[in-house]
Amino acid sequence: MRSPAYPAFGLTLVVNHACNLRCSYCYTGAKFHASMPAEVGEYAVQRALSSIRLRGTLHLGFFGGEPLVEAQRIREWIRTTRRAARLQGKHVRFNLTTNGTLTDADAQAVLMDPDVDLTISCDGTPELHDRHRRDVQGRGSYAQVEATLRTLIAAHRPFSVNMVVRPDTLAGLPAGLTHLHGLGVTRFTLSLDVWTQWTGPDLENLARIVDAAADLWQRWLPEISIDWFDTRIAALAGLDSVGTDTRCAFGEGEVTVAPSGRLYPCERLVGEDRPGHPLQLPGLVTDGEDFLDMRAPCADPAGACASGTACRCTNYVRTGSTAQEDNLLHALDDAVHHSLERLISVNP
Repeated sequence: MRSPAYPAFGLTLVVNHACNLRCSYCYTGAKFHASMPAEVGEYAVQRALSSIRLRGTLHLGFFGGEPLVEAQRIREWIRTTRRAARLQGKHVRFNLTTNGTLTDADAQAVLMDPDVDLTISCDGTPELHDRHRRDVQGRGSYAQVEATLRTLIAAHRPFSVNMVVRPDTLAGLPAGLTHLHGLGVTRFTLSLDVWTQWTGPDLENLARIVDAAADLWQRWLPEISIDWFDTRIAALAGLDSVGTDTRCAFGEGEVTVAPSGRLYPCERLVGEDRPGHPLQLPGLVTDGEDFLDMRAPCADPAGACASGTACRCTNYVRTGSTAQEDNLLHALDDAVHHSLERLISVNP
């Protein structure tokens, strides 16, 4: 018996392996000019739509490399996906994360599309951002990113800022949040660099910095959103299972397609898309008509793929197992929990 259609499905197209920046902490591997053929993206969309029930929702994301290198092709995929979803009686939302430095006409059209949930990568203050996020010539990219942020804010275009948090930038996180909030940014996603080493002292610092960030979050409410705290509050209120979010479905309701057509459970695992990755999903995107019988891959010596954390991808990156959790995620979870308990005790 086949699996039933999903109420919502997450499809991410890794549109290329190219990028105009050379961020020192980038985990996607070498940058080379390999782009996803239009027909691979179109087939992936049709296969994903076939996996969704009537009036269900496709969450279509664009990833890279730097996806806006392919802005013209992304615009065409958006147009054809809207039309296909409408004809099938289904809904679609788009999402895209960009480094914020490309502003040609096609890139601007994508940036301003109201159906695209937009995230701009910016690591905070100019000094911290330019420490790691430099172009091919080694020049910092902050000035270009700030110009993009100001354009979006002036146009009242909703967006989020993604800030990568590393041991060497951790102390600057509160200043970075304050700086960007001063520009008019109100939605933040804070991403721990799980590919680097975090020492015991780093984890102690993490707890202190989470406290400082929590104080800013409380001070700026209700206009502000910082995912570390919003997500925890939603969970405590019993709202984490509400809605049709497809994140971390890890192959069962969420699939990533590489430019080659190979399939992965998460975009963070694609890298240079070398054959034989232990967490690759079976086959190519053109090998089936839907994703209903796809199953989440397992990488664990003990054969136990269940996990107490939501992100099996991060588990794999940190421990080599989809089930074994690393102390970094626990340290963050504990720090956020204690910070919120402190705020609630002071402001019951």
